[in-house]
Amino acid sequence: MNIRNIFFITILAFGARAQAQIHLEHRIQAGFNIGATAPVGLPNTIRKINSYRPEFCPSLGYELSWRPSATHKWGAAVGVKLDYKGMTTKDEVMYFHTMITMDDGSGKSEFEGAFTGKNKTTVRNAYVSFPISATYTPNDNWRFQLGGYMAWLFSANFYGNVSDGYIRNGGSLGEKVSVSQAEFDFGTDMRRFDVGLQGGAERRVGKKLRVMGNLNWGLRPVFPSDFRGMDFPMYNIYVTLGVAYRI
Repeated sequence: MNIRNIFFITILAFGARAQAQIHLEHRIQAGFNIGATAPVGLPNTIRKINSYRPEFCPSLGYELSWRPSATHKWGAAVGVKLDYKGMTTKDEVMYFHTMITMDDGSGKSEFEGAFTGKNKTTVRNAYVSFPISATYTPNDNWRFQLGGYMAWLFSANFYGNVSDGYIRNGGSLGEKVSVSQAEFDFGTDMRRFDVGLQGGAERRVGKKLRVMGNLNWGLRPVFPSDFRGMDFPMYNIYVTLGVAYRI
């Protein structure tokens, strides 16, 4: 046997050994997203939150995690998820910049300006998300992860109504128009791409079953900078609670 054959056999042997040591895990994840598409900090134009209700927001995904060996504590994970994110809020606002459509009986009129009165907003969005994380597994019962995500919005719903107030058409010094009820719909104005941070923990409750909690914090405003429906940025801030099954 010549030296070249010995070299190739040695390389193949080391490769097979390294592959045998690599520890891979496949998980199916299912849960619910609870949170809000909201500003970071309450703007002074929102004077009172009257109610908040999370929408039905399931999350379903697959994750592949890797460690150099089964006893190694550090590793990495990538995944793909179908994420629904949404909520309904009712609040009272003052000089809140927005755009509304009002039916005055003879037709619909559009106004943009500072609204004072009651507001109801419903958000129902669906994303395909791609999380990537560093993982830490201190023992067989716990696993922690921290990383980021990218998400593509394929179904957008951001709508609601305002009532029992008035709008200063064109701005805070504009013509005062009474508003008994008017509608708004900003779904088509939303950005199609989201990016943010995510991290959480898993606790083993069975041989292959784990309960999990994961925080997803968007870093990119859901509306572009030239959007005129409101004058402050809003972000996707949601917690996923659910289970993971190792396959």
